[in-house]
Amino acid sequence: MPGLPPLAPVPPPEVQRNIPPAEWELYIDAWVMLLSLRIEAPASQFKDYVVDDDSTVIFLNSFYHQSVQSGASRSQVGSKARPLRKLCFLLTRRLLLDVSPTPPQLLDWGLLAGMCCCYPSSSALKRLLADAWDKHEDAITSSLEKAKIQAIKEISSYNPSRPSGVLMDLRLLTILSSALPGCGKVLMAGSDFLDTVFDAYQTHKREDIRKVLVANVYVGLCSFIKSSKPNLSSLLDQLYSMKASAGVGSSTKKEPTLLSDVICSTDFLGRLERHISAIANPQKRGQDLLASLRAYQEETQHFHRRYQKPRKRAISKGKGRASDDLPKAAEDLHIHKMSLITQIQDLFPDLGTGYIARLLDHYNDDPETIVAHLLDDSIPPELQSLDKTESLPTPSPTTNHHHHDPFPPHSPSALESVATAPTPRKNIFDNEIDLAELARTDDQHLRFGRANPTLTADSLLSDRSNHAVHKAAIMSALATFDSDDDERDDTYDVTDVGGTVDTTDAAEEATTGKPANQQPSGGAEQTELTLYRAYKSNPALFARDSATRRAQPRAALKRDTGMTDEAIEGWAVMLSRDPARMTRLEDLELGVASAGGGFNQPVLASTAYRKGRDDGDGDGESGGRGGGRGRGRGGRGRGAGRGASGAGAGDNTSAAQNPAAARQRKEENKASRANHNRRLQRAKKVARAGGLVG
Repeated sequence: MPGLPPLAPVPPPEVQRNIPPAEWELYIDAWVMLLSLRIEAPASQFKDYVVDDDSTVIFLNSFYHQSVQSGASRSQVGSKARPLRKLCFLLTRRLLLDVSPTPPQLLDWGLLAGMCCCYPSSSALKRLLADAWDKHEDAITSSLEKAKIQAIKEISSYNPSRPSGVLMDLRLLTILSSALPGCGKVLMAGSDFLDTVFDAYQTHKREDIRKVLVANVYVGLCSFIKSSKPNLSSLLDQLYSMKASAGVGSSTKKEPTLLSDVICSTDFLGRLERHISAIANPQKRGQDLLASLRAYQEETQHFHRRYQKPRKRAISKGKGRASDDLPKAAEDLHIHKMSLITQIQDLFPDLGTGYIARLLDHYNDDPETIVAHLLDDSIPPELQSLDKTESLPTPSPTTNHHHHDPFPPHSPSALESVATAPTPRKNIFDNEIDLAELARTDDQHLRFGRANPTLTADSLLSDRSNHAVHKAAIMSALATFDSDDDERDDTYDVTDVGGTVDTTDAAEEATTGKPANQQPSGGAEQTELTLYRAYKSNPALFARDSATRRAQPRAALKRDTGMTDEAIEGWAVMLSRDPARMTRLEDLELGVASAGGGFNQPVLASTAYRKGRDDGDGDGESGGRGGGRGRGRGGRGRGAGRGASGAGAGDNTSAAQNPAAARQRKEENKASRANHNRRLQRAKKVARAGGLVG
């Protein structure tokens, strides 16, 4: 160990760019070998050597400092960067936990923040920092207090137009507090740092500055509930202080504040609510504060938008179309990069889009880092020497992609396979005529107009070549025509007469041989009886619900009657509304039950005249038709005398006494029913004459 050569520090980025790649690989190999020797050394020799060796701490400090500058150090990239980073972590862990006293340079907050940048999202790093905090809390706290005082001074006098590293320091403190919650508690202790940040938020309106301040305060406040020893009382004290500074609950004009940005743009209130609800006996003031902050969030939500974690770029799997034959300048720029260019160009309008695109490529599409370097004037020399007014190249519109072959043959066998193409598949539409294809050719299958314009009627009749075929077709058509068929006489149809012709009674009587007023005893009557018996035995069978419709009795009733569920249920409703119909069905059931059917009486329609009933609208119930048909079918010449002496005579007499009313009733329904019914007109005349037939 005493003869072990010292470690040379990592050179700055401007020196690294002047080192040839082959030589740089040798440097990395030398660092890897020397770090391995130090890590594998026995504990006793390691402690004795570290006391007198300052090169190790200097190397680690320079290595982690280079990791803060994203993409600026060649020691962080390349095939051999991973083993070098791993060995640096192991050596730092051994120096922090196994060596006593630990070198104070390793307990500086800047080196610890550089480690967080070098190993982001590393659980091993978080465990190492927690162990180092438990062992060296006082030394790390002292370093943080100095950084806190320095940050307060620089924030108070910060001027965006002058270069300053306070924003970078705040970012590093935020990263360190996120990995080590104890650092966040040190920053948030007291009110001086928080008040300074609050005033700076109100002073500076630039979004990038405010984002840095909000992130620092958010991580610091979350440190109170993320650490191994949560301190809710201190957190509530800081929130009440910020609430008073923001003027929550006052009648002042609403404007964005540091508190509104923290509670609206982050998930801080959700974290606080979960922490308070997890406590067995939550503090009353914590619940009241949470309720007031929720109300304040609703009032100021329109000033802010929720910060979203940037998505990781999907790794290209090489499944896209090959574009090696196209120049790089002709490719379209991604819309996401154009939005980043616009963000930077809004702050620095003198910079060209091409120059900003080069900055994005150099800093891994991180606009905040680019803005910070532009403000601090810390852009690398090779980027500063470029043309800052450079614009993006315009893609050529004449690029032809039509002749690009994505699968060109590369071997003789491939050429043979292309030459011997497989037989095309066939289907049922192959023989169909394509009209569009025929229109483009001179095929004679498609014709417009007559197929043979020169053919005349005389030449067609004189052609006897197909005479037998034509004669057979004509004789076949004549054979299906029967000249002896009598057509129905439609002289007195409703459409021809123009009025209402009642032919129902005569047709029914001629067909059945029974009087028209006698009810048939056919299928309709049996269906009525079936439904009535089912209704009488179980009225619940006609209920309107799905359970009844799916039941077995309803299915049997539908099968017997041939009716649907809606028809059956409607029949029951109408039966309950018509007592006369129920009485008729009961009598009908008694008549069917009796041997001779003596109880089954015919239904007699009412023939009495009622005031207000339309004379021209009745079906055998008006005074005119009632006198002839209602009492013993007098309309057919057998009951005219009885009709005159019955109840209808009084009605006809009253009609004759008031001819004006009869005339008015006649004129009322001219539009709905024609006034050409000869029998109806005759009945009215007879009624006016007192019922006497001349």
